[in-house]
Amino acid sequence: MEGIAGVQARIAEITSRFSTPSVGGGVLGAGEVEEVQDFAAQLAEAQATTEAPVPSADLNKAGVNPTQWSQDFLGALGMPVTAENVRAVNAWQQAEGTAAAFNPLATTQKWNGATNFNSVGVKNFLSYEDGLAANVDVIQNGKYPNILAALTKGTNAMEVAEAINDSPWGSGGLVIKILQAQ
Repeated sequence: MEGIAGVQARIAEITSRFSTPSVGGGVLGAGEVEEVQDFAAQLAEAQATTEAPVPSADLNKAGVNPTQWSQDFLGALGMPVTAENVRAVNAWQQAEGTAAAFNPLATTQKWNGATNFNSVGVKNFLSYEDGLAANVDVIQNGKYPNILAALTKGTNAMEVAEAINDSPWGSGGLVIKILQAQ
């Protein structure tokens, strides 16, 4: 019992140190207490944004909702978010079929905090935002103008798939096959 009582006493001591914020032995004013509470809330929010993907029926193996990610990807690229563009990017994700965290297009784009998912260098990203930004960066690196041109039109998923096939991206013709099967 002494062990539990000791732990409880230590918890009470630590809690008391943080329950009444003070500076130089004095009690903080209302505005200063709000700043401390605001910092604590911001810290908690920042720490919560790096959680790993949670499996769900709405999420693919990369830990993202495919349709939402497609819409966010297109929006971040400044492309029209049309049914055909979303259909194309969804098929692209399906063609990659990766479980790399927050990386449904399986990019090898280097990114702060990213780790290798496989021996090819496909990356695991720390957050949804990092994965989205890295995929946007790589598509805009100058090697994929045909994909960007097809997405700019926003009218034909098969045209986007053909552009992916004709680009250096590793999906090849699988996006075309997926669209043909739909």
